[in-house]
This record gives sequence, structure tokens and C-alpha cells, in this order.
Amino acid sequence: MARRKVELTKEQQQKNAEILARLEAERQRLIEETRALQQQTKRKPGRKRRNQYMADSEEE
Repeated sequence: MARRKVELTKEQQQKNAEILARLEAERQRLIEETRALQQQTKRKPGRKRRNQYMADSEEE
């Protein structure tokens, strides 16, 4: 069967554009936060994952 092309109204197109813009903004924010966290961990001198894991398990 052939697919029928769906025509969106102006209102639907506007809503879709707003949603897509919101999603893109959220995506950019998450990317920036991830980069900031990665930079933080790189800046800490001598930090080792194993030592961090051991410190976390001792606190519990």
C-alpha cells in the first residue's frame, strides 16, 4: 500500500518547531554539562578511579 502524505496545519507545524527547539536546547545543555564534568575530573591531579571507588565504599 502506498503511504499518504500527511499535511500539518500551521498550528501543528509551529508546535512541532517549538518542541524541536526545546529538545535541541536541552541537548545542548546536557552536552555542556557533560563536558564540564569531564573537564572537572581531568583537572584533579592524581585522581584515580580505583581510589575513588575505594573511598566511596569505605564511607558506606
